[in-house]
Amino acid sequence: MTNKILIIAGEPSGDRLAAELVSEIIKRKPDLQFSGIGGTELETQGTRLLYRLEQLAFLGLTEIIKHIPFIRSVFNNLIRWIEREKPAAVILVDYPGFNLRFAKKVKKFGIPVIYYISPQLWAWGQNRVTKMKKYVDLLLVIFKFEEEFYRQFRVKAHFVGHPLVDRTSLALTAEEFQEKYALDSNKKVIALLPGSRMNEVKNLLPEMVKVTKDSQFSGIEWLVGKSESLPMEIYSDILQENPQIKIVEGDIYPLMKYSFAAIVASGTATLETGYFATPMIVLYRVSPLTYHIGKFLVKIKNIAMANIVLQQNIVPELIQSNVRKELIASHLKKYLTDETYYREVKTSLQKIPRILGPPGAADRAAGMIIQFLDQ
Repeated sequence: MTNKILIIAGEPSGDRLAAELVSEIIKRKPDLQFSGIGGTELETQGTRLLYRLEQLAFLGLTEIIKHIPFIRSVFNNLIRWIEREKPAAVILVDYPGFNLRFAKKVKKFGIPVIYYISPQLWAWGQNRVTKMKKYVDLLLVIFKFEEEFYRQFRVKAHFVGHPLVDRTSLALTAEEFQEKYALDSNKKVIALLPGSRMNEVKNLLPEMVKVTKDSQFSGIEWLVGKSESLPMEIYSDILQENPQIKIVEGDIYPLMKYSFAAIVASGTATLETGYFATPMIVLYRVSPLTYHIGKFLVKIKNIAMANIVLQQNIVPELIQSNVRKELIASHLKKYLTDETYYREVKTSLQKIPRILGPPGAADRAAGMIIQFLDQ
């Protein structure tokens, strides 16, 4: 067996999860060499990046279609790398559109495929479960209900817990956070979390900015959470005439924790914000074509992971044409003025940590992967 592993994490959230996994694997087997697709966090763990995730950060069907030639080139180059290097295994992290097709190709070479962070097939792709069964040798999932979902199809999945639980320690106290960002202690903080993809930020942040200009919210501290994978210029261009909004980079969890409420792009951030029991308003907007195709495919009624894991409509979701200043402001006003409602939402969100399981997800996943490779 070679000591080479190919790992593919095509999104910022996957980059962090992959980096944590690689760190735990290397503790057990320091001779393993990782190459693949990822970002700064994976690179920091010693992974040789064949492509950076910024090159693959497309959101929505129309955006993907425009980049098909490049995606095909990446795919083919990775296959040639596999033929040449003959890795001991391929580890795929979420990113289903690319990774499931790649798994099929990899299996033809007889190379084991490990999937960490299962695609959300329970939401939109039950017909793809057969592909997971055929092309994936070890499936590691981060939600308990995913293990049960796959069992229906006689697919063995291993629940390892959610990696978020291990990242909940906060580097700053509330007072330190307040001091670092020069916040007025008499004002409530509202977090603006427009996502980690360029298209998300360009789609959602301008609408969030409109809310901050509403006179009924004059006594608010507005803080926008910047994704470390995106350049500052994207934010400064949108915020250049909005000095009332401060940019937070690197302190996203303190921002989520210490905010009174948040306006959040649909995605991992809704689960993270929910973990800290911060009431939120969830936004989702993509191209009309992407949305209508997705609406046809999606089998669940919620888009916010916080609502999905709680199996209830706890936080409001604004989708497509409903992503507009008036509706966002209406929900925010309710949080600010209806104390009973605010407390009910907060209490419901406090159930999330228990649902996500105990700490040590990456550690357990690494142990299972090493055991699998040694067999």
